[in-house]
Amino acid sequence: MSIIERIQRTYSQLNAETVTTGLLSELYDDNILFIDPLHRIEGLPALQSYFEGMYRNVIDIRFDYLNTWDQDGEAMLRWQMDFRHPKLKNGSSIILPGATFLQYKDKVTLHQDYFDSNQMIFDHAPVLGSVLGWLKSRLNRTE
Repeated sequence: MSIIERIQRTYSQLNAETVTTGLLSELYDDNILFIDPLHRIEGLPALQSYFEGMYRNVIDIRFDYLNTWDQDGEAMLRWQMDFRHPKLKNGSSIILPGATFLQYKDKVTLHQDYFDSNQMIFDHAPVLGSVLGWLKSRLNRTE
């Protein structure tokens, strides 16, 4: 099974109940470096803890994969995440585009996500989202 298929299978199976069943250790190296716009996590125990907290706090999360490539120990996946969080957008669905860059040998050694953290969190926070929406509309005016 290719690394892309392994990533897709793992993330389709992850949820609050399965995150502690060893799925992550089957995919990620013990010395994994996981980076996204909000976090830098080093090592499988720290990544496991991060995922447990994340999946405990989301209502639902799903990834749709749009494009992928895999060559010489590196892979890239372009995706769209659909998630619901009780404290964002009143628990309604939020769709976020992004991409993941991977380096791997037998297991993934580097996982780096690229996405707009403002679009993910701040645009949907109750008070802050309204302020950012107002500010964006002011900046986008063509007067």
